[in-house]
Amino acid sequence: MDGLPTIHFPWAGFDRGGAFTLIELLVVIAIIGILSALLLPVLSKAKDRGQQTSCSNNLQQMAVAFQLYHQDYNDEFPAPGSKTDYGPQPEDWIWWQQDRDVNQSSIARYIAAFNANLFTCPADGAARSLQEQGFINDDPYRYSYSLTSYNLTRDNVNPGMSTIITQTRQIYPFKAAQIKNPSAKIALVEEDRKTINDSRWVPVENLQSPKKKYNLITSRHRGRGNVIFADTHAEAVMPQFGQDPTNSVPSF
Repeated sequence: MDGLPTIHFPWAGFDRGGAFTLIELLVVIAIIGILSALLLPVLSKAKDRGQQTSCSNNLQQMAVAFQLYHQDYNDEFPAPGSKTDYGPQPEDWIWWQQDRDVNQSSIARYIAAFNANLFTCPADGAARSLQEQGFINDDPYRYSYSLTSYNLTRDNVNPGMSTIITQTRQIYPFKAAQIKNPSAKIALVEEDRKTINDSRWVPVENLQSPKKKYNLITSRHRGRGNVIFADTHAEAVMPQFGQDPTNSVPSF
């Protein structure tokens, strides 16, 4: 075309039948490798942020369900779903044992269009794997979240945050109104798989020996785990945050 410059390519005049040379192919592969190395971390972070947001939303829906439960049960918390010490009980907030129907959990009816997937963090692959299995002899906990629940003191006082019901049906209720500074007290946690064996989160085994630690918050979301405070707001916190009793003992 008149007026347009002519572009000369170094390979012009050679008929290669449209094939790549080995060097060109290696260059293309190298470029793809570089782009993948740049994009994969970004995609991984985006995926984790999405999973963390979904996990936080799960906890917030449960927190609302707990508030509705309080309204129907004289401001009391449900039972914690203990594996051995205090359970199982009909009042358990989650019916997690393999011979029970999780859909009958105490808080389930307070969640619109309830789905048991709500009890599992999308990033908790171990929980999802357990849910896909059938009967397991030691009946492991197949979900991701647990409720703050301290053991009874030596004089049978319930420090909270769950209502404690013994195997002989002695009931030690705990009411939401007993929580001091609810915006600073952890209610529900995304527990670490190393310690989660039921739906109770016991960060300090005994308030008389507060240095003896017990359950942990997970670090699966870039070193942090999601928690819900008693006022229903959510945060992602470091695991060590849960080991300070002032962040979880309702009476502090």
